[in-house]
Amino acid sequence: MPVALFLALRELRHDWIAAACFIAALVGVLAPMLILLALKTGAVDRTVDRLVDDPANRELVAVGAGAHDADFFRWLESRPEVGFVLPATRSINAMADAVAVELPTGAVQASARHGIERAVPLVVSGPGDPLIPGTAPDAGQVWLSTPLARALGANAGSAVRLVIGRRTEGSEQTARGRFTVAGLVPAERYGRPAIFLSLADMLSIERFRDDPAITPDRWLDPAAPPLSHASFRLYARTLADLAPLADALAEQGITVRPKAENAALLLRVREAADRLYMAIAVLAVAGFWAAMSANLRGMVERQRLALSLLRMLGLSPAGRAAIPLIQSLVLAVAGLCVSLAIVLPGLALINATLAGVGDGPVASLRAGQVAAAAALVGATAVTASGWAMAAVARIPGEEVLRHG
Repeated sequence: MPVALFLALRELRHDWIAAACFIAALVGVLAPMLILLALKTGAVDRTVDRLVDDPANRELVAVGAGAHDADFFRWLESRPEVGFVLPATRSINAMADAVAVELPTGAVQASARHGIERAVPLVVSGPGDPLIPGTAPDAGQVWLSTPLARALGANAGSAVRLVIGRRTEGSEQTARGRFTVAGLVPAERYGRPAIFLSLADMLSIERFRDDPAITPDRWLDPAAPPLSHASFRLYARTLADLAPLADALAEQGITVRPKAENAALLLRVREAADRLYMAIAVLAVAGFWAAMSANLRGMVERQRLALSLLRMLGLSPAGRAAIPLIQSLVLAVAGLCVSLAIVLPGLALINATLAGVGDGPVASLRAGQVAAAAALVGATAVTASGWAMAAVARIPGEEVLRHG
């Protein structure tokens, strides 16, 4: 094998122009593929993954009101497609007539409108809520969406007062309740003003509005839950679970629709991007394999008399066959190294030029991807040398005597 290695390298050095041309051809195939992979891994995959992972795209909204009992919710919770489910008091969001932040003692309100928002949507929440980046609110606690918190000037730990109004027997009545802000829902998860509160507090609000016997000073008193609920908040575990979950509900006579109408399209976009890159990669690898195979076969033909002489001098079949294999691996490794030497600074330049576009690098190559590319190049080099190795084995020792 040392003899084969020496002879293979010596021949590449002797025919360095052909070797350099082949390395340049390999770089012309490999470098664009690595750049495309870096762009796909960076901006493209990150954007698609963010949309796919957005909980709002996994929400199913009930069409109309129903009467869903405890058995129905146990059935939903047992399904593997369900990521989160919670009873809701109505099919559309309830509203707080107003919400005001309580200013610290001695603080002065900036303006008459600062710290007060009217007609604020209420969203029932509970453990496992995909929109809540922390512990779900207990009774007496709320999470505020970031736009609402900004308008109120509230933060985690602030106290807010909810104002709930009703009209009964021709008179207006108002109930007020003090709640602690447990946290803020990130704007990327919920971009509109809203208050997230516990199911117990939501039921108290609905009972106050529906039952004249409940007085404004007792509206937050604990009460038994209703036997059924008009609606629900429901999120599939993944985007792929949306369709089977909707079908399962349809079999129960419940019509739902995805809150994000293009949710299914996101999966198709990601799958299409993966297939497109794979098709391009397969074509590139096939072209690289064919070019390397033909190049090595041509090198054997140019070295035919020398290989015949080596056979006559007693070099083993394995030693002779190793010459094109070694040359193939050397050329492939050289092409990969030159490609990385061009691509990595190029990616740094792309990221520096487009800094600030998105929330991460526009193009990035992971170490695992570079290792996979090296393994693919190596495998291609080994398999492409098969034709040349077979040709070497068929060269007779006496050929050098006939043509020498």
